[in-house]
Amino acid sequence: MTTEPSPVPESIPAAVYQSQRVVTIEQRPLAEPTPAQVVVEVSHCGICGSDLHLIDEGWGQSGDVLGHEWSGIVRSVGDAAVAFKPGDRVIGVDSPTCGVCAACVAKKPSQCEDREPTTGHFDGAFATHVLADATTLLHIPDGLGLREAALAEPLAVALHAITRSGIEQGNSAIVFGAGPIGALIAAVLIRDGHQVTVVEPAEQRQELARGLGATAVMRPEDLPSFDMSQVDTLAEDAVHVVFECSGRRNAMESGFQQLRRGGVLVLVGTGIDRPRFDPNRMILLELTVCGAFIYDADGFETALELLRSGSLRTDLLIDQAEYDLTGVAEAVDKLVRGEHSGKVMITPGGVRE
Repeated sequence: MTTEPSPVPESIPAAVYQSQRVVTIEQRPLAEPTPAQVVVEVSHCGICGSDLHLIDEGWGQSGDVLGHEWSGIVRSVGDAAVAFKPGDRVIGVDSPTCGVCAACVAKKPSQCEDREPTTGHFDGAFATHVLADATTLLHIPDGLGLREAALAEPLAVALHAITRSGIEQGNSAIVFGAGPIGALIAAVLIRDGHQVTVVEPAEQRQELARGLGATAVMRPEDLPSFDMSQVDTLAEDAVHVVFECSGRRNAMESGFQQLRRGGVLVLVGTGIDRPRFDPNRMILLELTVCGAFIYDADGFETALELLRSGSLRTDLLIDQAEYDLTGVAEAVDKLVRGEHSGKVMITPGGVRE
């Protein structure tokens, strides 16, 4: 395992967003850490759905270095960052909270009133090194690899969505969309013994869902239809919980229709189309529609321990393809075209275990 301290360069290569589908490699200065900061050499950084949309659809701000699902090795520490030392293996915690608002005091970081992203208009981890506040880092437990640890952030998102659903033992679920978040939700639910149906149009991701052990896998058009003339009519095989992870209007509306009495629809995927739900159906069947955003207070720690346990199929959840910094745009293009099923990792530098 490569954990020895190494010299920290004055400048580093980074994949920089310029405009829609244009990402260039630039040398960026790397500042010395302040007393409370740490320099980390990046090992792996996953491509998040937000990175995908920013690059492919041109939502980004020119000059941004994206990437927030990352792991790496500490190379230099400020005098006050006493929790870390060179050689430590760490992950970055995206979107640190203010810690003082009512939501933070109540340990609900997803509702923080003054949450600040660590990347976006800051330099992210599509670079060989990251300069990070020590408070935004967590140690990787022994027995967990750097590659797998980079999955902690999306897994924390998935765990929060499951928490929001209130799903109970013996409950059934449908997951719309088997992208990284949907696949992780399905994987955790299957691990916990739930009957899970995955709805996914892409064949590669259908195969991923089957590999995870989904009870059923189907295309959106194969969902059973039923007479909606009566608002309290139930779908055949209606379920307790639906997780909508695609952000598509038709999936949100279809998911709403698949709920049994007292069911819960959890909206995880974001999109620009606005769904229409029948409020009378919601009232008569006592349905709940809720959103799920980022993480639980202990989400990253829980995710790391779950990954360390080896109970999730990370060999399926993480795509076998890896790209260096020069391949960020290519990786995004292939993801858009559906050529990858699992989480795609960028490997910016020479860190290996």
